[in-house]
Amino acid sequence: MQPPAYNPASSAVDACPLHRERTDMTPAGARPSAGATIRQWLRLPATQVGLGLVAPALVMLVNMWRVRAFTIDDAYISFRYARNLVEGNGLVYNLGQAVEGYTNFSWTMLLAGAMALGIDPHTTAKTVGALSALGLLVVVYRMSARLQPLAGMPCVATWLLATSPASVCWAVFGLETPLFVLLILSGLACMFDEQDRGGFPRSGLVFALAGLTRPEAPMFVGIAMLLLGRRMFARQNLLRGLLFGVPLIVHLLWRHHYYGAWVPATLAAKTGDIWAQLRAGTDYVARWADDAGPLVLLWTYLVGLAVVRRSRKLATLAALFAAVTTYVVVVGGDWMAYHRFMVVAEPFAFLAACIGLRHIASHRDRATIIAIAGIVAFTAVTRPLALARARQEFLGREREFWDFAAGGVAEWLLAEGRPGRVALGDIGFVGWATNYPILDLLGLVDPTIAALEGGYTAKTGQGYVEHFFAEQAEYAVLIHSGHDCKRAVMPGVRRIVEDVRFARTYKLGLNHRLDPDGSWCVFVRRDFAAAGALR
Repeated sequence: MQPPAYNPASSAVDACPLHRERTDMTPAGARPSAGATIRQWLRLPATQVGLGLVAPALVMLVNMWRVRAFTIDDAYISFRYARNLVEGNGLVYNLGQAVEGYTNFSWTMLLAGAMALGIDPHTTAKTVGALSALGLLVVVYRMSARLQPLAGMPCVATWLLATSPASVCWAVFGLETPLFVLLILSGLACMFDEQDRGGFPRSGLVFALAGLTRPEAPMFVGIAMLLLGRRMFARQNLLRGLLFGVPLIVHLLWRHHYYGAWVPATLAAKTGDIWAQLRAGTDYVARWADDAGPLVLLWTYLVGLAVVRRSRKLATLAALFAAVTTYVVVVGGDWMAYHRFMVVAEPFAFLAACIGLRHIASHRDRATIIAIAGIVAFTAVTRPLALARARQEFLGREREFWDFAAGGVAEWLLAEGRPGRVALGDIGFVGWATNYPILDLLGLVDPTIAALEGGYTAKTGQGYVEHFFAEQAEYAVLIHSGHDCKRAVMPGVRRIVEDVRFARTYKLGLNHRLDPDGSWCVFVRRDFAAAGALR
């Protein structure tokens, strides 16, 4: 009699007790081989949890601890909004100017709540970020077990997250990214449960929290509802959409009432040149893929599995990764090192790698397994090196630069002892440390500049210079090349300093030399400087 045929398409084969019994049986009186003993040990639930969740969580915790000392300049924008709210000045950056220059409402409110309790925002941001990153490991571990169980292979996705320079670093640099990613994946996991078991669509509320944390959340819930719902307008889907939409509509109405605009000023400030965005975004994603390693290419394997299995869940993971990548290309990425925008895509990419590897292993094709094992080994060797480079980048070059550049300028302004409006582009730490009024030359908290033509950092067209001189800031922090504050290379700075009015209005107050190639030059309005000299 022929043995029953093995069906490789079945993801439940390895979980079947009967199959496990037949596979692990040895002849009576014979000792099991070392390989069989290892396989039996790997199948133990405690081993799976230990190798696939506990160990990577410990590794991630150590990795986050090693880079915790750095805080990105943009984090201080939310810090300042939160401080003004706690001090009774409203949810504003500059007192008396209602401009929404943040895109993380719930994160800013979380910071404000902690500040009201006397907790430093650095502590809050880094603690919540680290806990969110660890929570994400739990969600990813459970999703991998649901989508492609294989008792003999630990979860790979959690290890990839725990050793990712992007996911590790941006968990503790002060921004909302890790909380947003946790909410998105948690909402998706809830939807998977609801599809299988029915019940109250609590995923709508989870996605609503994500939508209050970052504005991209509708993209995730929309794609998931479209692909997972058997009928788009079924009762459960409609209720889910209602639970998601009502809080966001309430927040939208509040935003328009409070700020007089339907969208944050940052949206206009960071867009405006689609071709430049596409070029920058394509390069951004390519550099992330190079850093992430060859295992991310298994996303295409996930697409194939979704088609062959007709799996809505796998199709949703594949589509969300593609959607995030496309979005990042369209908006052009951002200026920060190590691909912060792609942190949202990493769980989907790494889940695809984990599912693909487990499916390949279930076929027991030796040639394929050997090839994949080589890629896994290569990844295991290179990722610690990538993490070391990231740590050196942020704690070395980046931290030293910002501490000296923004920190030095803020220290000089405070030492002057004469509060005044400061015009500059990098508004984060300087604005937080001085608490002076700020004229944002990049438009994040200035809707006039945000509305000008041109892309981010290049909104220097008609009206830019006029706006600068109309505001009459007491200080202007303008970046120059060289060491003498006479060579402006950035388009916006060059347009300002080459205007004949600039030399008549401002004089150099501080040449803050960073290196032979550049300086942060602080110019002081002449009448303001003269009034100070006469005191």
